Amino acid sequence: MAAMSDGFVREIFAMIKERRSFGRHPIWHRIAAGNVSQAGLCNFAIQFFLQVREFPRALSALHSRCLNAEERVKLAESLYEEETGKISGSAPHPELFIRLGLGLGLSRDDIVHGKALPSTAALIDWFELSTKDRSFAEGIGAINLAAEGQVPGNFAPFARALEKHYGLSREQVAFFDVHEIADRDHSDVGDNILSHTPMSEVERAKVWAAVEHSLDMWWQFFDGIQRACE
Repeated sequence: MAAMSDGFVREIFAMIKERRSFGRHPIWHRIAAGNVSQAGLCNFAIQFFLQVREFPRALSALHSRCLNAEERVKLAESLYEEETGKISGSAPHPELFIRLGLGLGLSRDDIVHGKALPSTAALIDWFELSTKDRSFAEGIGAINLAAEGQVPGNFAPFARALEKHYGLSREQVAFFDVHEIADRDHSDVGDNILSHTPMSEVERAKVWAAVEHSLDMWWQFFDGIQRACE
């Protein structure tokens, strides 16, 4: 028999907090400590941008599959913010990240036409697979919870570290500051959807597995960046 899932979602967030790659991966610590070269930080910026550019497509896929009108509006707002930045009063989020790359000395072409590492390409493929080929609940777990749910508490300190160690301005690190706030709201959307979705034990197991796999893919994404930096 399907049951409401608020306790289940709390368990998922506990796992995400324990296993997050934002704030825990060694390359994240090295960058935050100022121990990555300019060339290494440029590698980070290009690879991070490539997944930032594709992330709105994952939100769009979830929006198109959401049957609840009220929740669909919230997903639409998340997508609108990603694509335009007009809710936060900033800029399209990929454009915000380009500012970081420009601040590091990269050209726009360097960033936009960067070649994805295998681990970056795999993460982007997972965005599409999890939101189109898995159940809607699995996609919410993989994207809203496992990705956006990692951000609050990790991006703002990272932005301050970039300013301190690499001479970047507040405007150039604005991507991280905007997401510190926006992703708290975005992950709450997924939290609310799953909390009010009756799921069987089998369905819960699939959502749990999707979240675990998403966390694995993010860790591997940063592994690839770390190897490139070395």
